[in-house]
Amino acid sequence: MAVSPKTNRNRPRLAVTAAESAGPAAPILLRGDLARAAAEAKGMGYDALEVHVPDIWNFDAGSLAKACAAEGVGVSFLVSGQLFVRMGLSLSDDDPAIVHKAVEGLKLFADAAAVVNGGVVVGWVRGRVGERSGELLARQGAALREVGRYAGGLGVPVCLEAINRYELDSLNRAADVIDFIRAHDIPNTFVHLDTFHMNIEEYSAEKAIRQCGPLLGYLHLAENTRWYPGHDRTDFSEVFAALDAVGYAGYVAVECLPYPDGAEAAKRACRYLRHRYLF
Repeated sequence: MAVSPKTNRNRPRLAVTAAESAGPAAPILLRGDLARAAAEAKGMGYDALEVHVPDIWNFDAGSLAKACAAEGVGVSFLVSGQLFVRMGLSLSDDDPAIVHKAVEGLKLFADAAAVVNGGVVVGWVRGRVGERSGELLARQGAALREVGRYAGGLGVPVCLEAINRYELDSLNRAADVIDFIRAHDIPNTFVHLDTFHMNIEEYSAEKAIRQCGPLLGYLHLAENTRWYPGHDRTDFSEVFAALDAVGYAGYVAVECLPYPDGAEAAKRACRYLRHRYLF
């Protein structure tokens, strides 16, 4: 992905979550018109938007690319969770037509990500596996191999998110995602970590990041309570030291609860992270 000429290539770049619409408690901070969100992000000091797309079949990636270019901000990743949340699609479904539709949706995400020069996050669309973890993880692996190859042909990275056990029942830790990618020989696919999920699942965020090494493709930042960074007790110095140790210079994104409101959380997070770690 392209790097802004104003960005230090040896340090992570900072993104903030955005969506045209989202539930009141969704961890998305800038809401409404995406062109306005790009201007808001730029004014706050962010390098990029992370965009949560509600309907990829009707998403205008060209308009987003144009709006972000006008403001001098990038797009870090497009997030595919709404394929599951709003459309009920899953890579674990027993109906082959639904799995096919989910794969088709992820390929459309890759097409859109190519236009905005970003990547694709895969999380909830994996689906739950229950007591059939071996069978359904193999099904997910086959589907994601196809998606990874397709996205790789477009130069678009795919990141597979480690999500805590209370939200999804598989691939909860960094080691799980690493093993899954390797076991199923999934190309062009990297690990996506989140400090909120790591607070639940990992012995330490530093260890998880170091485990990933060059497979680390993306990182979400939030407090242990999922409030904005700087509000609570998460040791972000440990997180950024580990990023330095593995040579990570991709995007890190603020994905936290919109409290006290989305814009204020985004401002406070950016101010804290810029002052303490990304100066």
